[in-house]
Amino acid sequence: MKYNIDYILTGLAVAAIGGGALALSAHSSTSSGSVATQFTANDTAVFDRNFDLADRNCDVGLAAQQLCFERTALEDRIAVGEAFPETMYPLALEWRANLALERKAENLKTVRIGQSIILMERNTRMVVDKMDLSGQRHAEADTTAAG
Repeated sequence: MKYNIDYILTGLAVAAIGGGALALSAHSSTSSGSVATQFTANDTAVFDRNFDLADRNCDVGLAAQQLCFERTALEDRIAVGEAFPETMYPLALEWRANLALERKAENLKTVRIGQSIILMERNTRMVVDKMDLSGQRHAEADTTAAG
């Protein structure tokens, strides 16, 4: 029996799509354990601090992906328990960082503004939690937690 190259390529494409869908459903499955509604210490540990990127030092970001998060005054306008400002568009957190974070409840959206990660309700835009990743504030939090 002679196989046509079109059939082989079609079969490989279907297998790749099926594998991708299976991997996506495994990552987003609601059947596993609990889902978080706030940021945790493990979430904070995902991000790199005080690393060199090109010709400068980066306070916080993702070194492996060459992402440096710059501080912005807009982050100070966001407070837990208040609605995300209507004048600001909630840009999603970079997908590689989002995959590394602990899974959050389906009704929550994780966004990044400068050096802050915000967890907000999708429908109401209410800010549920805010994680400041800046090196100085991170060090202060470690010192406070230590005692």
